[in-house]
Amino acid sequence: MEKENKLVKGLTLVTLFTLITGAMVGMAWAVLTNVLLDRGGPAVVISIAIAAVLSLFVGLCFAELCSAMPYAGGAYIYVKRGLGKFWGFIAGWLLVLAYAAMMPGECIILGKLINGINPSLSPSIVGASLALLFTLINLVGIRFSGLVQFFMTLALFAGVLIFVIAGVPHLELANVQPFFGRGVGGIFIVIPIGMLAFMGYDVLPQAAEETNAPIRKMVFLIPGSIVFVAVIYALVVWVSAGVVPWESIAKSTEHIPILPSVVKALGSKGPAIIIVAGICGLITTMNAFMVGGSRLLMAMAKDNELPKAFGRLNKRFSVPHVGILCIGLLGVAGSFIRELIVLFDTAAASILVSYLLTVISLIVLRRREPDMERPYAVRAYPFVPVIAIIAVIPTLLVAIALLKPWALSVYAAWIIAGCVYYYIFRKGRE
Repeated sequence: MEKENKLVKGLTLVTLFTLITGAMVGMAWAVLTNVLLDRGGPAVVISIAIAAVLSLFVGLCFAELCSAMPYAGGAYIYVKRGLGKFWGFIAGWLLVLAYAAMMPGECIILGKLINGINPSLSPSIVGASLALLFTLINLVGIRFSGLVQFFMTLALFAGVLIFVIAGVPHLELANVQPFFGRGVGGIFIVIPIGMLAFMGYDVLPQAAEETNAPIRKMVFLIPGSIVFVAVIYALVVWVSAGVVPWESIAKSTEHIPILPSVVKALGSKGPAIIIVAGICGLITTMNAFMVGGSRLLMAMAKDNELPKAFGRLNKRFSVPHVGILCIGLLGVAGSFIRELIVLFDTAAASILVSYLLTVISLIVLRRREPDMERPYAVRAYPFVPVIAIIAVIPTLLVAIALLKPWALSVYAAWIIAGCVYYYIFRKGRE
């Protein structure tokens, strides 16, 4: 019975690192470069650097709390301890929406992308097949899931670096002029959007119990992953804008606006390399959030906040199989019901609320429980969490502003439903 109720330490520091970076880097680097350049010009690389620094402040808060409470559940656990059961439930409830929403969204995008390569393949069948495949991969155990994540992430970054290295000899200074294409103000406009591109490090706490490494080493992967991904983003934007005139990319309406730069750098085979890398990025994001989402459901179920079935572990592979199956089925459903993409749109706003509550919880716990064991403690306290709060609030407002009316309605309805559920079924109960 003991084995049945215990997660297996099947991840290493390397596979955990690929779990985090794979969650952070999907395909936005290839499909949103035109948006970034249109709003900030080549100076958007400065926006990326600032967004990375601000994300570091939030990530360091997660690192401290994860070191003190290295349990699956992440922000749900931290906020519950710092701010109480209700706010802990809200943080977890929103993360359930965010993690679960990634599956239908990624499956819809993957189906369309692969259908574009081979029109004979039905996008719905492709998406559903991938959802089923990665459901099976996760059911087999965290060790196998982590290994698949490692190779997929390796392929992702290999494709990106091939483009970057091949593009360097083609860089022309004239192509990135004027550098402040939209004025200095453009830099600040892009920062909140840039911060959205670093979300995903919150998957680390969900996998903390399954990593075979000291917690103090583990939490340093959070800042490490943010810095690594920032370099990747900056290189892609700079090379894309330096190989062809940046304004041509900014005005592009193509699904993958960096392809002209890719073709010039890599020739006719370049688009295939980038598309394969992008597919791997979408898959790594899908896999990482399936891991994170199923562990979150498990943690909340063990606290009786959700049905107990989500808290049970498979006897053979020691994984929360009910949560994995539910998230996988959402991916299958999304492949056939395109309207479920609206859930995908709510993910950023949902995660950012949990970020804000987590940082506030750190401040509260520093005051309320100063003697709590913290293998890693944020330095320059309270400046780091205060700056983190200042960074998260405008980013959250941007994420909410970007929601279409239907998505905003779903987001509000989810919050209301959570509050009603909590006060009717959970308040005052253990």
